[in-house]
Amino acid sequence: MLLGEMHYIRQQVEFYHRLIPLLPEHGITLFATEFGRREDQALIDELLGKKEFDVALAKRIMLHQEAFWGYREYLDIYRLIWEQNRKNSPDRQIRCIGLNDPYNWRLYNKICREQKRKPNAEEVKVIWKDCDEKNWLYALNKYHVPGETKVLGIMGLHHAFTSYHEPDYTEEGGRKVFAGFKQVRFGNHVYEEYGDGVCNICFYDPWEGREVDAPSQAPGGGIIEEIVSPHFSELAFDLKGSPVGELFDESVYSLGYEDFRLKDIADGMIYTCRFSEFKNVTAIPDFIDADNLQEFRDYAPFNDMTDKSCAEINRAIAEWADIW
Repeated sequence: MLLGEMHYIRQQVEFYHRLIPLLPEHGITLFATEFGRREDQALIDELLGKKEFDVALAKRIMLHQEAFWGYREYLDIYRLIWEQNRKNSPDRQIRCIGLNDPYNWRLYNKICREQKRKPNAEEVKVIWKDCDEKNWLYALNKYHVPGETKVLGIMGLHHAFTSYHEPDYTEEGGRKVFAGFKQVRFGNHVYEEYGDGVCNICFYDPWEGREVDAPSQAPGGGIIEEIVSPHFSELAFDLKGSPVGELFDESVYSLGYEDFRLKDIADGMIYTCRFSEFKNVTAIPDFIDADNLQEFRDYAPFNDMTDKSCAEINRAIAEWADIW
C-alpha cells in the first residue's frame, strides 16, 4: 500500500504515527519512506537497532534526505518505529526502507563555492547519477518478497501514483495546457511489476487548478467536505467502485483525460479534517546546530543558504512549514 501526502500537514503525518503500532498485527513489517535515502540504509538500520534512540543520528538521516526537512513529526516516524521494535518479537520487527535518491549535493555545492559557478551539463549528469524513481523500486525489492512480506509506503502524492499517469503541461495564455505523459513515478513502476497487488491511497488535499494563478481547489468540486464534515471528523473511503470515485474533477490532474473522475487517480482517499483545520508540522528549533552545520552546507540543495547561520537556517525551516 502506498500513501501519498501533500507534505507539511501535521494531521497526515500523525496519521502515520497511529498506523505504526498497528502494522505488525496486520503482517506489515516493511515501512518504505521517501523521507530517507536508499544510500543511507545502513544509517537507518543502525538507528533502529540502537539501545537508545539517537536523535542526532535521526536528524542526520533526515538532513541527508532533504537538508531543510527539520520537522518533529517526521523525525517521530523513526522514533515510533524504534519504540515499536523494542516491544515486538524478532519476527514482528518493522524494517524501515529508505527510497529517496542520492543527489550529490556535496559535489554541486563544492563547484558553486570553489569555482563561483553552477555545474555544467556534464557535471549535472554526475550529480544526478542514479536519481530515478525506478531505483526506488529496486531498493524496495531488496527486502520485499512477494507472497511473504507486506509493505506500507509513505511519500509525496506524485510518487505514489500507480495506474494513474501524471500529466506534463505548458503554460499558455494563463492556462496549463496538456503536454503529454512523460513522468514515470515510483508507484507506476511498482504497479507495472505487481499489478493489483499494490494500492494507492491519497489524502484529501487541495489540488492545483488548471488556471496558472488560480487558488487550489478541493478534489471533486468540494462536495466531499460538505458531506463528510457534519458527521465525521475523519474518514477513509474507497474511490474505486464507489459514488465518491465517480465525482468529476477539473484540477490539474485531469489534464490529458477526457472524462476525469476521482477513481482515476487513486484506489482510496483519507479525509483527516477540513482544509481550514489543517495544522503545520512542527519545526525542530535546533535542527541545524554547530555539530551538523557543515553537513548542512554539504547537503543543502542548490547551495541554498549555505552562507547562513544556524539561527537563520532554522528560522527559514520554520517559515517554510507555515503554509496553513
